[in-house]
Amino acid sequence: MRHPRGAALVLALAAVATGDARARAPAPPAPGPVRVPGLAAPARVVTDRFGIPHLAAATRSDLYFVWGYVDARDRLWQLVLGRQAARGELWRWLGNQALRGDGGAQLFELGTRADRIWARERARGEIREDLERYAAGVNAYIERCRGRLEPWPAELQQLRIRPRDWRPEDSIAILLGFGITLDLSLPELAEGDSIRLHGARWLEHRRRFENDWIYRTIPDSAARRLYGGAVPPGRPRGGSARGARAAVVGSRPAVRDSHGSPSASLAALGSAALGPWLRSTPIEPVGRASNVFAVGGRRSASGFPLLANDVHLALATPGPFHIVHLTVPGVVDAAGASVPGLPAMVSGRNARVAWGVTALSADVMDLYADTLSRDGRRVLFERRWVPLREAGFTMRYRVLGVPLPLLGQKRRYTPHGPVVALDHGRHIAYAVRWAGSDDEITLRRLVGVERSASASEVAERFRSLVRPTLNVVAADREGHVVYQAAGALPRRGFVPGLGPLPDDGRHEWRGLIRPQDMPAWNAPPAGFVVNANNLPVGPPYPVELPRFDWVHDRAARIAQRLQASPRVTIAGLASVQNDVFSRGAERLVPRLLRLADAAGMPLSPGARAALDTLRAWDFRARLSRTAPTLYRGWYGAFLRRSRLEGLPGLAAAALDGRAPDALRSPGTEALEPASRAAVEALTLGLDVLAHRLGPEPGTWTWARAHRARFEHRLVSIAPGLEPAPISVEGDNSTPCAGPSLLPWSTTVDHGPVWRHLVDLAVTDSSLAVVPPGNAASGRHRLDQLMLWARHRYVPLFLSWEKAERAAESVLTLAPGGRR
Repeated sequence: MRHPRGAALVLALAAVATGDARARAPAPPAPGPVRVPGLAAPARVVTDRFGIPHLAAATRSDLYFVWGYVDARDRLWQLVLGRQAARGELWRWLGNQALRGDGGAQLFELGTRADRIWARERARGEIREDLERYAAGVNAYIERCRGRLEPWPAELQQLRIRPRDWRPEDSIAILLGFGITLDLSLPELAEGDSIRLHGARWLEHRRRFENDWIYRTIPDSAARRLYGGAVPPGRPRGGSARGARAAVVGSRPAVRDSHGSPSASLAALGSAALGPWLRSTPIEPVGRASNVFAVGGRRSASGFPLLANDVHLALATPGPFHIVHLTVPGVVDAAGASVPGLPAMVSGRNARVAWGVTALSADVMDLYADTLSRDGRRVLFERRWVPLREAGFTMRYRVLGVPLPLLGQKRRYTPHGPVVALDHGRHIAYAVRWAGSDDEITLRRLVGVERSASASEVAERFRSLVRPTLNVVAADREGHVVYQAAGALPRRGFVPGLGPLPDDGRHEWRGLIRPQDMPAWNAPPAGFVVNANNLPVGPPYPVELPRFDWVHDRAARIAQRLQASPRVTIAGLASVQNDVFSRGAERLVPRLLRLADAAGMPLSPGARAALDTLRAWDFRARLSRTAPTLYRGWYGAFLRRSRLEGLPGLAAAALDGRAPDALRSPGTEALEPASRAAVEALTLGLDVLAHRLGPEPGTWTWARAHRARFEHRLVSIAPGLEPAPISVEGDNSTPCAGPSLLPWSTTVDHGPVWRHLVDLAVTDSSLAVVPPGNAASGRHRLDQLMLWARHRYVPLFLSWEKAERAAESVLTLAPGGRR
């Protein structure tokens, strides 16, 4: 297996984990113990030179206390920011700019539901104690800030805010907020607009090529053994319901205007209702770039399974994950990443097992077009009229600093769920149904996942999850490699089409897939398992898994690399995780070049030079190259000019002649030859790039055109809190993904937020990186940013001997102090 430049650095960092650490001077003498009320026995926190805290406590109860204390020490701003966002209360701190996001959180009632779930959960002894002890630890640190023994985070000082105490139910609110972040996707909104304007069959025809590049995590051969070989009646043999949709979407009068004239845009109304929680329809699926993969022991050079995890989310300062090492003798010794506020190691390892996650990306929400009564107070459900529930918003709009109520603004709910759009003229309420019930949501098994003794136990613990929905891959030293889909998935009993569902009684769910029936697979010892948010399993699975019809390039590339290597090493694992080969460019650049050569149209010297540069390109998106910039600029201009954004399958078919009807001259409906469309897009792309990057194409390197921004929520009032943009490799279809919006923007705002590499033969350390740094302040606020951008890692120690040698500071927490 070939390794890129960064792979050598993996080996160097592995050396840091051993020999280099011995040469470091010991940590300065620890100050006297910090006395905090609530501890039963002294505990230690050793923070190594990479900013990773190593926690040692005498009991499990004390461990959760110390975990809360350290999360608050390193990420207090993030803790309280996440709580405010989930409860829809950011307007109190950030004013009018936060109203849309708060409206979405209140519409989904995340705070109220968290309180209700906790009222049930607190009756269960173990989870009650774990969350209460974690909250007590957070509050112990907050109390030290109140007493001026520790500084408040810079953000809270900037806002002049002093947060209230943390409560156990706040951890559940964080879980629900994460669920919305990963699960909320409503393409039906834009589809409803398209159906209204053009008709259902037009939309179906436009999407006919969108499942051409499907990768299945569970191979078809294994799926046939697990689920049988017959495809259920009405099921297509592809990766989605594309072939069966037309019969459904054509029978939806609810999404078509009876007078043929457009009403208000559903997409605009949904965006207004849900704000930043709702992912907009992308040019390409940039939110589907996470990956997790593992190889069995017989495919590993060490003889033990290897695992890699690379979670992609919105890039932010601080990042969404916090690395921590937890130890209680005889109970737990594990290291990995958790979400601040949620004391569960969602991706990590202990001496016996390693695990990683990606978002399932399944269709777990449906948009229903529910019929309203004439007076708008009732809704038709199961052939009877039921009351439309209404409630107010608690946000206030500020005018000259004076908070005013949102007059006339109400939250509305049908039996299907929250209403995101109203069509008063046609008496329709568009409501969202989200799979899973609050009665089923529990943290009882997920909290403690780091104590798992086997891959099967990890899978079993994650099966208790309702929201968010996840892919989980786990591997253990006994050689088991397990894939498990987790979370609540609807069992529809009908093939879901495009656009909102009608309230005709024939499109109601038949319940949920039972946790034990979710897609799962044990990979063979000489095999591997890959997931990059792609389709878990194909048609042998008895339940339709719709809306996976997008390009699965990352999963396919990872599988291609692993298949070619009979003996994978940890450096090889890093090479795959940081692969910058663009399958999209490999597929599209030759088509674009052929069309430009065949067009017979005059080309500028700059355009001819661009074509020559692309002819010599090896399709690797590296910082020093100009070809990635030219490719993404050309292709991005082609998509927008030809109105093909969000339709990469149709775009490819249009370029190779399979869909000549897809190309229309801008501003008209006149057909345009593919060669002309390609040349005109090249001219447009070069013009826009010149405007953004200057007149000399030789300077348009990927380093200038592809820059990651780690946004800070307070950047508008405190610019110094956000790091400068940093150049990154990869593109929209590489495993090392950094989605490009060229030629329209050079900013990358979504990407890897946690990378982890594990060889289970090595029981005392692994390799990880969490950008921009593991702490929200101090020297570890940004110290992993350059490492991340250059494909490097830091050691993640399980060995206390190595952690002590690499110690930067030592904190002893002792019982005592005032409550």
